[in-house]
Amino acid sequence: MNQKSFLDLLARYQAGECSEAEKAWMENWYHKLNSTNLNELSAEDLEEMQEQVWLKITEPKPKVKKLWRNLSIAASITIAFLIAGLYLANRNYAERSFVNENEGLNLISETNNGSCSIIVSLSDQTKVTLEPKASIIYPKEFATDKRTIYLKGNAFFSVSKNPKKPFYVYHQNLVVKVLGTSFFVRSPVNDQPAQVSVRTGKVQVNENGKSALFNLSTKRTTPVLLTPNQKAVLADHSLKKTLVEKPVPLAVAYHLTNTVNYNFKEEQLKNIFKTLSDAYGIVIKCDSEEILTYTFTGDLSGKGLYEQLDLICGSITGKYRIVATDILISK
Repeated sequence: MNQKSFLDLLARYQAGECSEAEKAWMENWYHKLNSTNLNELSAEDLEEMQEQVWLKITEPKPKVKKLWRNLSIAASITIAFLIAGLYLANRNYAERSFVNENEGLNLISETNNGSCSIIVSLSDQTKVTLEPKASIIYPKEFATDKRTIYLKGNAFFSVSKNPKKPFYVYHQNLVVKVLGTSFFVRSPVNDQPAQVSVRTGKVQVNENGKSALFNLSTKRTTPVLLTPNQKAVLADHSLKKTLVEKPVPLAVAYHLTNTVNYNFKEEQLKNIFKTLSDAYGIVIKCDSEEILTYTFTGDLSGKGLYEQLDLICGSITGKYRIVATDILISK
């Protein structure tokens, strides 16, 4: 087995794409190696070990007796399995990296083992709503220059404002940077990728480059900036911006008095779309100027944005579709 094939096997195992035989093979060796104290090794130690191991495996061997040749092959295979054990032991390297980088702080770990969401209050008055099975690691008192926590699972954050101390949420797949806002972070489940959706304020989202000890991908994500009712979805080391499933009016999100009148009478669609766009903070466009001259009569109060658009488009035999973070109306 050469280095490329070996790393390919490790990558397929981590992605859950191995055959049952390969999976059993890898896990058997992982459990055998689990008793070894590998956690004390740093990332640099492991990378250096990997290079030395592969040099030993691939360097030319002098002619020896059959017994020594067999021993050499066995030793090479054993070392390869050792690397596998190191790789598997560090699959959640993002969490370990977070703990190492905050070792000078008094870290607290909290897990929601119940069936209902719980609220965790942090020292800066930030509120974290943990969904069942979710957990966070956070310092009892934040550092002087920034506020950092680590999340596993799904959670909603209501971050207290402090421009001098940005708030970072580290996740197995993502890193979210905010100054003061509210947003959801969702972990990947089954075929659903990791994602962040914003309710208030503005956040920057990037991929967590420390999610694995050995990064086998050459792709690098470009950070994205999100505003209310937008979300970022991580797939194949790329962040895609789109709209949330249920946009919330900004007045509701910011706990303001709602002054928008959704009861329209022979109102031009140009004015209705501006009303909805301002209410939700979402750009609404038309592919034809003619559409803007049409009128609509109806009460859209108490309905979600997409239901409101369904009723409007139905009255003009039109349709709408989401294009990135905008909505496009067409006949």
